Amino acid sequence: MMKNKKFDCVQMKWDIQREISREFSGISDEEAHKIQMAKVMRNPTLGPFCKKVSSLKRPLRK
Repeated sequence: MMKNKKFDCVQMKWDIQREISREFSGISDEEAHKIQMAKVMRNPTLGPFCKKVSSLKRPLRK
């Protein structure tokens, strides 16, 4: 028997995608990416994580 869910993650994903699409309509992909990365870097959890990860990146060997 299937339980009746109170939380629908697929619907939440669609809602978030729709909101992002509205927020960045009329903006180039490059500009949207810059805005999104700025928001990520200001986030108290994601910002430090991204800084740490980017500092660990090594140059590609030739």
